[in-house]
Amino acid sequence: MMWSIRGEATGIRRLLHTAIAMLACALAIAQVPATLTREAFVRLVLEHHPMARQAALRNEMGEAAVRSARGGFDPVASASYDAKDFDEKNYYSLMQAGLKLPTWYGIDLLAGVEQGEGEFLNPQLTTPNDGLLKAGVKASLGQGLFIDERRAALRKAQAYQRATEGERRMLLNALLLQALSDHTDWVAAHAALRVSDDAVSLAQIRLDAVRGSWRGGDRPAIDTLEAYLQFQDRLMRQQQAQLNVRNAALRLSNHLWDAAQRPLELQEGVRPDARDLISSNSFLLPDTLLTTAVDGHPLLLQSLARIDQLEVDRRLRSEYLKPSLDVRYQWLGNAGVAGPDDGARLSGNGQLVGVGFSMPLLLRRERGELAMARLRLSDAGLAVDRDRLVIRNRIRERANDIGVLRQQADLGASMVQNNERLLNGENQRFAAGESSLFLVNAREVPLIDARIRQVELEARLRKAFFLLDHEAGTLWNTWTR
Repeated sequence: MMWSIRGEATGIRRLLHTAIAMLACALAIAQVPATLTREAFVRLVLEHHPMARQAALRNEMGEAAVRSARGGFDPVASASYDAKDFDEKNYYSLMQAGLKLPTWYGIDLLAGVEQGEGEFLNPQLTTPNDGLLKAGVKASLGQGLFIDERRAALRKAQAYQRATEGERRMLLNALLLQALSDHTDWVAAHAALRVSDDAVSLAQIRLDAVRGSWRGGDRPAIDTLEAYLQFQDRLMRQQQAQLNVRNAALRLSNHLWDAAQRPLELQEGVRPDARDLISSNSFLLPDTLLTTAVDGHPLLLQSLARIDQLEVDRRLRSEYLKPSLDVRYQWLGNAGVAGPDDGARLSGNGQLVGVGFSMPLLLRRERGELAMARLRLSDAGLAVDRDRLVIRNRIRERANDIGVLRQQADLGASMVQNNERLLNGENQRFAAGESSLFLVNAREVPLIDARIRQVELEARLRKAFFLLDHEAGTLWNTWTR
C-alpha cells in the first residue's frame, strides 16, 4: 500500500512538471506574434537578446568606474590607541583620532584629537592632560598643484564612461545589423516561396489541361511529358524555396529570447509582413548623416575617450617634472573641559607647521615617461583622423550601393512587367493554336526568374539601407528612440 501511494505521488509530480514545462513553452511561443513585423521583431531583440543586455551593462560599468574614482575624495576617519604597562609602571598611553577631507583642488582639510601620557612617552607626543585638538590643512604647492593621482583617476574614469557609451552603441549597431539582415532574408525567402508556389500551381493546372487535351485527341502524348517535366522542375525549385524559408527561420531564431533568457524557436505558423521588403523609391545622401557620423560615431566616441585619457596622463607626467613641495599647517588647542561652574574651556595657543621638498636632479624617468605619453597621444590622434576618413568613405560607398540597387530594382520591376506581357501574348497564341507548349514555357521561365531576382534585389536594397545606418553609427538610434 505504501509503495502504491509513493508511486502515485511520483506520477503526480511528473505530471505537474510536464504541465509546467508545457505552460512555459506555450508562454514563450505566445511572445512571438503570428505576423512578425520588423518593428515587433526589433522590439523583442532589444528587450531580451543577451547582447542587448550586455550593451546595457556597459553604462553601468562606466558609472561604477566613476563612482570608484570619486572614492579618492571620500572623507577618511582614523583612530588608534596604544598603551604599554609593565612592572606596575605606565610606560605610555597614546590615543589618536582624526578626520581627513580631500578636496578637488589638492588641499586636504585635517582635524583630530590626541591624548598621551606615561613615564616613557616620546616627548614629541606629549599633550595636555585633557588632550590636544588639531585642525588645519595640507597642500601641495609644487608637484600636484594642478593635477594629481586622484584627479587624474577621476578624469580617466569619466573618459572611460564616455568610451562605454560608444561601446554600447557599437554592440547595438552590430546586433541590429545582423538581426535586421536575417529578418530581411526571412521575409525575402517567404516572398520567393510564394513565387515558387504560384509557378507550381500554374504548372499543375497546365499539366492537367494538357492531359485532358491528350485524352480528347487534341494533343500528342509528347506534350504531356513536356508539361510534366516543367512541373517537376518547378516542384524542385519549390522544395529549395521551402528549405530556404526553414533555414532563414532558424537564423532568425538566433535573435529571439524570452524574458527569462531562454531561446525561442520560430514556429512554422509565424509569417512576415510583405511590406517590410519595400524600400523608399528615392534616396539622397543627407549632409547631416556625414556630420552625425563624424560627431557621434561609436568608434570615434571610444577613440576620443581614449585621447582624453592619454591627455590626462600627459598632464600628470608633466606635473612630475615639478619639484615636490608640500606644506602643512595645523592649529593646536587644549581640549580640556572644566567643571560645571566654569563651563567649557577651549583655548588655542599653539600651531604645527611642516614643509617638505624633494626633486630628482636628472629627471630622466620623468622626462622619458612624458615623451612616451606625448607619443601615445600623437599616435591616437592620427588614428582618429584615419578613422574619420574611413567612416566618411564607407558612408559614401553605401550611398553608391543604394543608388545602383535602386536603379536595378526599378529595372527589375520593368523586366517583370515586360515578361508578363510576353507570356500573356504567348498564352493567347497558344489558345489559338498558333504556339506550342515549349514556347509558352520558354516565356514563363524568364518571368519566374525575373520575379525571384526582383525579390533578391529588394532584399539587397533593404539591407543596404541598414548597412548605411550601421556605417554611420546611427542604426542603434534609429530603432531605440
